[in-house]
Amino acid sequence: MKNLYVLLFLFLFIFILGCSQQDQGRITLQRTGTTAIQTFEETGNDICTTPDGKPIIRMFSTSWCPHCNWIRQTYKDTVNSYGDSIEAYLWEVDTNDDLLTPQHEPIPQTEMDIFTAYNPEGSIPTFIFGCTYLRVGNGYESEDNLEAETNEFKAVIDNLLAQ
Repeated sequence: MKNLYVLLFLFLFIFILGCSQQDQGRITLQRTGTTAIQTFEETGNDICTTPDGKPIIRMFSTSWCPHCNWIRQTYKDTVNSYGDSIEAYLWEVDTNDDLLTPQHEPIPQTEMDIFTAYNPEGSIPTFIFGCTYLRVGNGYESEDNLEAETNEFKAVIDNLLAQ
């Protein structure tokens, strides 16, 4: 029952403060040193991996967020193109599941803790790639440029795989 209250609170928090039509999915971040990586910020944290060394790639979204809906399929296609070389999740916070697994796994509390630690405001969409790269919002939605999104996702993932 406590988990239900936590999820309800989180949903309301995200609904009130998170995704809104006003932000148009735009973000402003300091550019990283890698020219192909423009809209992600480096967190300064060590890379987080699975026990066998695969970088963990995460997207947090909701079913009702227009910015999440705009980027969802591009994210799925990109992470799926890496096969078993990464571990990827698409956590849908309002429905409490992972959209990348057929059985729609519920979101573990450890994942919600990561979401809160990297994004205390609870804005969505939130991308946490390998714990070393973070982006809140979409980088190229205002240009309606899904190809640029794909290219940047790949640049960040390729950089993580090279570490």
